[in-house]
Amino acid sequence: MFWNFDRTRWSHWVLLVLVVIFVMSYFGVVSWGQIGDALESLAEHPRGAQMFYAKIDRSDAIFMVFVFSFLTPLALVAAFGLVAFVGAVLAGTLESMYHRPGMPDWISTLVVYLVLAVVAYAFRAMWVPHLQGLASLVARAMIMATR
Repeated sequence: MFWNFDRTRWSHWVLLVLVVIFVMSYFGVVSWGQIGDALESLAEHPRGAQMFYAKIDRSDAIFMVFVFSFLTPLALVAAFGLVAFVGAVLAGTLESMYHRPGMPDWISTLVVYLVLAVVAYAFRAMWVPHLQGLASLVARAMIMATR
C-alpha cells in the first residue's frame, strides 16, 4: 500500500495540509504574491544592502539560501539550549538563596524566565537591528535566487 493515513497521528495531518497547499499553489489557486511582496519590503532594509555591494551572482545567492535554511535549525537549537542553560543556572541560584518550605520549584524558574524576557525586551535595541539585517540579507538572496 502506498500510504496509510492514520487520523490519530498529527504528523499525517501536517503532511496532508502541506501537500494540499503545494498542489493548490501549483495550480494557481493560492497566490504567493503576498509572500513576494513581504520579501521585497524586507529586502529594502538598509542593513542587508551592505553585504550585496559586491558582485554576487545567482549561484552564490542559491548557496546562501541553502546554507541559511540548513544551518538555521542548528542555530536555533543552540540558542534555545543556551537560554535554557542560563535559565537553569539562574533558577538554581535563586532557589538556593530564596527557598521557602513548601514552595514549588517552578516558581523560581518562572521568575527567572520572566526576568530574562524583560531583559531581552529592554535591550532589544542591541539585537533587533542585527536580526533585521540578517533577515534582509536572506530576503535579498531569495529574491536574487529566484530571478
